[in-house]
Amino acid sequence: MLTSGVLALSASVALLSRVPVEGHYFWDLFPGLLLGGLGLGVSFVSATIGSLTGVRPSDSGVASGLVNTSRQIGGAIGLAVISAVAAASTSSYVDTHPEVPASSALALTHGLQIGFYVLAGLLLFGALIAATLVKPRSAFLEVVQAGEQQPQPVREAA
Repeated sequence: MLTSGVLALSASVALLSRVPVEGHYFWDLFPGLLLGGLGLGVSFVSATIGSLTGVRPSDSGVASGLVNTSRQIGGAIGLAVISAVAAASTSSYVDTHPEVPASSALALTHGLQIGFYVLAGLLLFGALIAATLVKPRSAFLEVVQAGEQQPQPVREAA
């Protein structure tokens, strides 16, 4: 599920990278946004379940906090990186096309398209990592059952 969610996100970003300068919301943006929403829902839930699997109940609050903090920090850093790539691409486009002003829709669209291409590549890399390194729940349970059993707390008789 995690891999399919990240692949849907990558496809969503790839669709959004093809939005033309004079695009229309329903035909050009809506399909990518819809696919992105589905991909986010599937991948966020799958990542949360996967990251909290095997965590002791007493540590679940701390683990959940770390997962959500990591997601927020990752999003902020990712947005900063992709924004820098888009800004640099816009600037590069303007430098190579002197007749195009820096604030033109053509230059800005080009920069955003390059940023989306980079993001789609990063998402494909993430899907590859998820497909190769994340074990299904059944494989996780086999490892846990083959390993040492966790000592259970002794309950006193009432």
